[in-house]
Amino acid sequence: MGSADDALDFELLPGGCSGRAMISTSRLLLRPFTVSDAPKLFVMSIEEGMRRWIPDQVYRDEQHAEQVARALMAFTAQSPDPGVRPYVLGIEDQNTGVLIGHVGLSAARGSVEIGYAIEQQLQGRGLATEAVIAMSGWALTELSLPEVLGIVEADNVHSCRVLEKAGFVLEDDEIKIVDGVSRTRRIYRCRQDRRSA
Repeated sequence: MGSADDALDFELLPGGCSGRAMISTSRLLLRPFTVSDAPKLFVMSIEEGMRRWIPDQVYRDEQHAEQVARALMAFTAQSPDPGVRPYVLGIEDQNTGVLIGHVGLSAARGSVEIGYAIEQQLQGRGLATEAVIAMSGWALTELSLPEVLGIVEADNVHSCRVLEKAGFVLEDDEIKIVDGVSRTRRIYRCRQDRRSA
């Protein structure tokens, strides 16, 4: 796993009694969150990378993380429509059954954006790339989306590399002023026609 050629190397699994689909890769299970994920969600949310790159996903405490988990569960209990409401799945290690991150789709720029995070101690092993390939492949094929965007801070070099390894193409840089500071965001795009080529 880890290249755009592997983009469709995932398997849809039945969601059990919930009826919600899960996506399986060679090392990962992308599955809906549960309330029991709240403690791990909280711990991952306060890691340095989350505080720096995704500060709106840093939770006050486990109760706050549980509220978020419940909201995400409500979204995934409905038919996936990431242009209308976020569709975020937990990333579970297939070998250990432990939650190690999240990957999701949400509305952005008149399209759908992918977001992702892997807990800090497991970064650098291609796990985020594997999750992004599976989720974007699922979105392009199963949801028939024409494209998936990846929008990241230019300074977040590791996240840029994840998108590039997953077959996303850099299409634009935009400068935004955030809290009085100029920041460059990179806009990546993965199109359905590129995946099937």
